[in-house]
Amino acid sequence: MTYTVDEYLRQLGMLKQVRQPYEPLWQDVTDYVLPRRSWWNREVTPGQKPETKMYDTTVLNCVQLLVDGIQGNLLSANLPWLHLVMEDRRLQNLPGVAQYLEQLQQIFLAEYARTNFYPALNEFITDAVALGTAVMFLEDNVIEQRIRFLPRHLKECYIAEDAGGRVHTVYRDFPMENQQAWEAWGKELCPQRLEQVKQNPYANAHILHVVRPRNDAVSGRWDPEDRRYAETYIDVDFKDTIEEGGYEHFPYLVWRWRKLTDERYGRGPGGDSIAEVLRLNQMAKSMLQSAQLANEPPLNVPEKLKGQERIVPRGYNYYSDPHAVITPINLGGNYPIGKDQEDQVREQIRDIFRTKIFLLMEQLEGNNYTATEIRERMGEKATVLDPTIARLSCDVLVPMVDRTHEILERNGVLPPPPAALRGGGRVHIEFQGPLAQAQERYQRSQGITAALPVIDAVMKLNPDSGDNVDFDELMREGMEAAGAPQKTIRDMALVQKLRQLQSQAMALQQQRQETMQAEQMIAANANKLNEPAQPGSMLAGMAKNMARRPAERAPGRGVLAGERT
Repeated sequence: MTYTVDEYLRQLGMLKQVRQPYEPLWQDVTDYVLPRRSWWNREVTPGQKPETKMYDTTVLNCVQLLVDGIQGNLLSANLPWLHLVMEDRRLQNLPGVAQYLEQLQQIFLAEYARTNFYPALNEFITDAVALGTAVMFLEDNVIEQRIRFLPRHLKECYIAEDAGGRVHTVYRDFPMENQQAWEAWGKELCPQRLEQVKQNPYANAHILHVVRPRNDAVSGRWDPEDRRYAETYIDVDFKDTIEEGGYEHFPYLVWRWRKLTDERYGRGPGGDSIAEVLRLNQMAKSMLQSAQLANEPPLNVPEKLKGQERIVPRGYNYYSDPHAVITPINLGGNYPIGKDQEDQVREQIRDIFRTKIFLLMEQLEGNNYTATEIRERMGEKATVLDPTIARLSCDVLVPMVDRTHEILERNGVLPPPPAALRGGGRVHIEFQGPLAQAQERYQRSQGITAALPVIDAVMKLNPDSGDNVDFDELMREGMEAAGAPQKTIRDMALVQKLRQLQSQAMALQQQRQETMQAEQMIAANANKLNEPAQPGSMLAGMAKNMARRPAERAPGRGVLAGERT
């Protein structure tokens, strides 16, 4: 279905009404939690100094710690954080599958490293922590042959969901310099805009970017007008459609930190802590005033000394008293009590931002904990962030990897899949950062670690009970839980081949040993072959038996038992 410009603008108005109730909270959050994101007015001059409303920086430090902790422990540029496995683990063990997925991991991580992904990620996570909703556009830069990650200010973006709660529509209403519009679209701009480019290239044009699902998409076709998501750029000032296109995968990454079913936009620690932040901010302001009054109190000055006093720098109270002297005014302020209250509120804010999760080693300093106890504590704390990590994976990483795969496949960068995957199969994304590994070890390896002593104890009593344990699967599961690279885990087909070769080698070795023992026995008894048989020996009995006529021979004994001639 194709919309006119007026229809797009009408839909934009409806989306603005849906977003409007959230905006007062966002304004408070950006004023008192994240001042550098405080501009919501489109008419504000970029670079203008925001009004100072923050008297305590505790929450700002908490935001930065949580942002850096998530990025450093989950999506670090210095660690291979991306791990691809097949959802059906039976496919994972087929020849070449694990190696192919690891090759894709390396290509994806290399692509992210050569782009602006990691700097953009920090801004993206900051918006999610403070505002609860973060938006980033994933653009395929055809000219530079690389992907660009472009975080967008929430003031520009309006979203809509599908029936399952997934964001499938973004209206981005934003200003763009005339010169930038020319660089992006050239002669595709309308004549009025082209004239504006000549007259004032650095003035702003009002642009609307719409990405929405296409109801008449044709599956499997690469033509822009047949893809699953339609794209439209509109010059709002002149109501002109600049460009239309499409995407196979949704190009916007929209992360809601936490979301209720009846809400469209997310909520994060910044909004959750706003009551404590406002309270601490007022306390800090009062404490500053109290400290200033303590250091520079107002003074009672005898009226007769008016004009003669030399005491500076603050206020004077004049009164009539012939015996009065200049004295400071005791305001009865109690600094220690105010400081304790401030510290309590600061601790509440730190708890909301989960700062203790990323300061575990600082908390353990001075205590004698074993390595196992430290791992257990790290895993336990990591589970607290499990819902957040799950939403990050669902809302951001899976769509990002799908979009990355689409772009790189279209550019001919990816290797062909192995024959085992020609029939298809779904890929699952796992984190490999320090926090994710601690969580993985805590959850997956906990059962393995607890089962090993039981297996050992029972097998000592009854060795045959080991038949109940698939030791191959136990080994592979333990290695994967520990974060071992896929290239260190052999394919099961190769393992079985190696075992077959080892079995053949052992059989051959045993045969050689038996042959060698037989040769040694023959060599040791070779000098006895020409000696007469000893009376009563086996050879004497055999000779006596052979001397008889065949009918008179007795059945043989020993190695010749049952033989007839």
